[in-house]
Amino acid sequence: MTNNNFLDNTSLFVLLYKWRKKILTISFVAAIIASVVSLFITNKYKSDVILFPTMNLSTGKALLNEYNDFLEIGEEDELEHMMQILQSNDIKQRVVTKFDLINHYEIDTSNEKHYASLMKKYDGNIESEITKFSSIRISVMDENPQMAADIANEIASLIDTVMNNLQKNMAEQGYQSLIRDRNYVLSEIKVLEDSIAKIRALGINDYESQSEVLNEQWAVAKIENNHAAANAITKKLEILSKYGGQYSALRDNLIHSRGRLNYVQKKLNEHKVTAQEQLEHKFIVNAAGPSLKKSYPIRWLIVVVSAFSTALFMVVLIALKEQIKRAKQS
Repeated sequence: MTNNNFLDNTSLFVLLYKWRKKILTISFVAAIIASVVSLFITNKYKSDVILFPTMNLSTGKALLNEYNDFLEIGEEDELEHMMQILQSNDIKQRVVTKFDLINHYEIDTSNEKHYASLMKKYDGNIESEITKFSSIRISVMDENPQMAADIANEIASLIDTVMNNLQKNMAEQGYQSLIRDRNYVLSEIKVLEDSIAKIRALGINDYESQSEVLNEQWAVAKIENNHAAANAITKKLEILSKYGGQYSALRDNLIHSRGRLNYVQKKLNEHKVTAQEQLEHKFIVNAAGPSLKKSYPIRWLIVVVSAFSTALFMVVLIALKEQIKRAKQS
């Protein structure tokens, strides 16, 4: 088996040597053709924006200092959320409209599938990725270096617009719901305060302390055989016994309702700020600038790959021809 392999390898080397001139000539011609063809490929320039997402907080929570570290760089969840925003149709449509990409990419709008062609061009020239440093890179390729930089910077800018719009819409819906909740709590507090006021008119202001004091006074009156005072205190105790439990329940409910009102008011303030104010959702490390050097095509690579592929194809073709020739002779 070893001898056969050696002979096969020797035969291959002999074959390559025999056909070397033709292989080299055709590979050279292929390289020349590839270099000429590559001259007709339009140059494209690449611009990148590098950014980090912030923590995914609403504007209200951030500005009202519920979180002290609202300027902290986001982690994996924020990276994934921002990637979803970058791939959203909202951003794509805004970029297409602002830069008139239909005309810029020379899309034939008479074709019923022109939108699919536009998106194919868009996705081919514009991409976003999470880097190994947990940042996001927005890369744009275009024939015009300034256009590539402008599109990349615009996409980075649109992140805040889209995310703030999403938060604003949700905040406005939540704000209206909280307004209804606040009005309900206020009406509930009004009813409780009116009920407590009626009981206080009977002389009940603090059930627990009044009960303790009146019981002590009644005991003293009994010890001193002061029947008039004991009877007067007894009447007060009867009123306290009749309405005291109701007073305590109303008071506890009022405390709970006021606590709930404070919570609702806090949420209202958060939603109001979120609906009215805008906050940055990213830290831009490197903004895009027009590239001075083309990124595509890499002409030397096209020439080398074409020459190598042609040479390999020639070797396979010659080896196949020799095998067929041997098979016929045998």
